[in-house]
This record gives sequence, structure tokens and C-alpha cells, in this order.
Amino acid sequence: MRGIVAGILLALFVAFPLSLFAQDSTTGSGDTPFRGGQWAAQFQAGSSFGSLGFVKFSSPTRALVLDVRLSGAHSERSVTDSAGSRFTGLTSTAFIQLRFGWRRYRGGEPKVATHYTLGVLAGLDHGASRDLVGAFEGNGWTAGLFGDIGATYLVTPRLGLGALAAVSLTYSASTEEQKPSNLKSHRWQIGGTAISASLVATLFF
Repeated sequence: MRGIVAGILLALFVAFPLSLFAQDSTTGSGDTPFRGGQWAAQFQAGSSFGSLGFVKFSSPTRALVLDVRLSGAHSERSVTDSAGSRFTGLTSTAFIQLRFGWRRYRGGEPKVATHYTLGVLAGLDHGASRDLVGAFEGNGWTAGLFGDIGATYLVTPRLGLGALAAVSLTYSASTEEQKPSNLKSHRWQIGGTAISASLVATLFF
């Protein structure tokens, strides 16, 4: 099953970008204010995530996008009684995801550029907890495909504000261990996200 899933993801990864970006890179080059070799930094904020991305233009209408998403938290619990404070437990989580894609831009309206992106994603996650009864630790990884569509309004030649809607298809696997029972479990799943919207600020250099 894992081999079939990996094969499907690989086939989509190869077919989509090549089919959509096989056109002449000079086509429509005057439709946007961007230029080949230009860089941009992209800050994305949604209801449940934030990210920092980098955009590298290969032409006025094409670009490569690298997006980094990070999240994590750590908390500890203790109680205080007549004997003083004592440790009762902790919880720790960490998550990182990288998205790499091919983006196509199109102008047509003053100061407005629409775009769509197709690419691949990969991520790692870690979770751990400990209390007076025992401990838990889990580690996993995720790989998949994503696509997004959006628009950017150029407030100035160096600042753009816009919105983005994205979807994704992922395969993930994880290993979990519990102590003191030393029980280990492995699981995998295929999933995805429906359309998720976010606001985007872009700085062009």
C-alpha cells in the first residue's frame, strides 16, 4: 500500500508541474511588473498557521516558492500543598513543514497580479508528555502535494497584500511509545485539507 501511494504522489508531482509550466517562459511577460532574477519574501497568516516563504522569479510570470511552517509548545504542571511544590507533568509538541512549488503569475489589471502554485510538501512532527503515571512519545513524518490560487495587490512596487486559498493531499506515518508499559504502535494515513484561506503580505526586492 505504501508503495502504491508513493507512486501516485510521484506521478502527480512529475506530471502537474511539467504540463502547466511547459509553455514558453516569454509568453505574457509584459503582463506583470516582476522581472527575472527578482526575489520576494512572503508572510502568510491563517486561522491555524503562519509561515514564512521565499519567492524566486525566473521570469516575469514564473517563480519558485519555498515556504516554511513552524509551530511548537511546551508546558509543565505542578501543584502546591503544605509540603511545597512538586512536579506533576509536562507536554511538548513541535512541528515543521516545508513546501516547494512552481508558481505562475498573470497580470491584466493595474497593480493586481493573480497566481497559482503547484508543488510538494514534507514535514516532521514530535510530541511528548509525562506525568506521575507514565510517559508518552510520538514522532512522525508527512509527504504530499499542494496547490493554491491567489491574488496580490501592489500597494507599492515593493509591498503587496493579498489572499490565498490552498488545498493539499498528504500521506503520513508515525511511531508512538508508552512507558512504563513499553508499548509501541505504528500508524499511517492518507488525508488532505479542503480549501483553507489565508492573508499574505509580500515584500519584493
